[in-house]
Amino acid sequence: MQLSLHQLLFRANHRQQNTLQPVRDELGLGRGQPKILTYLNTHGPSTQSDISEYFSIDPASVSRMTEILRQNGFLSRTPVEDCRRANRLELTEKGVKAAEKWAEKCAEMERHMLQGFTAEESETLKSLLHRLIDNMDKIEK
Repeated sequence: MQLSLHQLLFRANHRQQNTLQPVRDELGLGRGQPKILTYLNTHGPSTQSDISEYFSIDPASVSRMTEILRQNGFLSRTPVEDCRRANRLELTEKGVKAAEKWAEKCAEMERHMLQGFTAEESETLKSLLHRLIDNMDKIEK
């Protein structure tokens, strides 16, 4: 039986999440939190709005996740000068270490996922996924 694209993407994501669950547990992170650490580690200090827009996540969800990350010492929050309601989020030392460990484990998983792929096939897959995401962004707007 041939699986549809959405079924294949769901299965790949589910396997990826299951593979990374022990790493999340080890780092003391909940589901969805590693991507926030990764974003801040890559983009530097940012607002919740920046994160929400980048991942197309409900701002309230980002607020809940970042508050838990702050309470657990992974990030700090400082008010943005010109806006009373906005806060700038920045990784603490603990957050940077967790983001780096997460990136290391994701790279290891990626090597396993792409085993047997040529470099060209890997780049083609990434390019196609970027196009798929761009197409989905057009539907949402």
